[in-house]
Amino acid sequence: YISDPMTPALDALLCQRHPQLFQHRHADPQTCAMGWGLQCGDGWFDLIDILCESLQQETEHGDAPQAVAMQVKQKWGRLRFSVESATERQQAMIDLAEALSARLCEQCGKPGKMQSIKGFRTVRGEEHASTQP
Repeated sequence: YISDPMTPALDALLCQRHPQLFQHRHADPQTCAMGWGLQCGDGWFDLIDILCESLQQETEHGDAPQAVAMQVKQKWGRLRFSVESATERQQAMIDLAEALSARLCEQCGKPGKMQSIKGFRTVRGEEHASTQP
């Protein structure tokens, strides 16, 4: 089971809010995985949005280089947010967001638990616990 991509409207909203981070969003998928879009559920939208705000804040008001998303996906039930360039502080922000994703339903963003559905790990809240992919 591979997560369905984020809905086009939310994908576009993240790209609109964070154009520097998602500058490779429409790249050729053969050269950059970001061309496939955000390969995770809508439930992680807020988590990703807040992460992007924090990463950009570090660039604009700190001495961090511009982080550029190379791939955003769900793997082993958790968010994977890969960037081209990040300081230790920015990487710590990414690590925290990835850890928090293991407790948020990938479909709705409410608290959830790691489950195995058809042999694949995913985080689901009570509302979506029985939903099969």
